[in-house]
Amino acid sequence: MNNWRMTTLTAQIHRENGSYWADVPELPGVFAAGETLDELFESLREGVSLVLESDPGSDTVRVDRALISIS
Repeated sequence: MNNWRMTTLTAQIHRENGSYWADVPELPGVFAAGETLDELFESLREGVSLVLESDPGSDTVRVDRALISIS
């Protein structure tokens, strides 16, 4: 049986000078940037994965009985 629960992270996205940057309040120190939203989301996925010690190529991050889906 799977004991994982879903956790939601909030990305605060900002547009500045034609590009994007974001931070994740639930994970202090996680920031990302990109020229496009696609680039920003990829950067966010990598940043969250690095902080949570997961595979940056995955769409899910597993941490202490939590499953975080990044989409």
